Amino acid sequence: MPALPSSVEPPQRKPLYQILAEKCKEQPLVPLGVVLTCGALYLSGRALRARDSRLANRMFFWRVGFQAFTVVALVGGGFYYDEKRREKKSQREQLIEKAKEREKLWIEELERIEEEAKRRKEKADDLKKRLKEIEDQKK
Repeated sequence: MPALPSSVEPPQRKPLYQILAEKCKEQPLVPLGVVLTCGALYLSGRALRARDSRLANRMFFWRVGFQAFTVVALVGGGFYYDEKRREKKSQREQLIEKAKEREKLWIEELERIEEEAKRRKEKADDLKKRLKEIEDQKK
C-alpha cells in the first residue's frame, strides 16, 4: 500500500475516559455489576462497624452474587462481542476482496488501453513510413 502523504496526520489515541465510556456502552451490565458489588461491600462495611453481623452477612452474600453477575456479564458480553467482531471482520475482508477485484479489473483496463495505444502508435508509424515511401517515389 502506498504511504500516507505528509499532509495526513496519523490518528490520535483516544483519552482513557473515552475508551471507558465506549466500553461501558458496549457492555452496560459489567459497570452495573461493579457498582452493585461496591455498594454491597460498602454496606457490609457499615454493618460491621455498627456491629450488625446479620446485615453484614447478608451484604456479603449479595456482594458474592453481584460479583458472580459481573463475571457472567463480562464473559457473556465477551462471547457476544467476539461474534460481532468476527462478523465485522468477515465483512471487512469481503470489502477488501471486492476492492482487490476492482483494482485488478482497473489494471486490466489500463493494460488494455495501453495495448490499444501501442497498436495505434504502430499503425500511425506504419502509415508515416508508407507516406514517406510514397513521397520518396514521387520525387
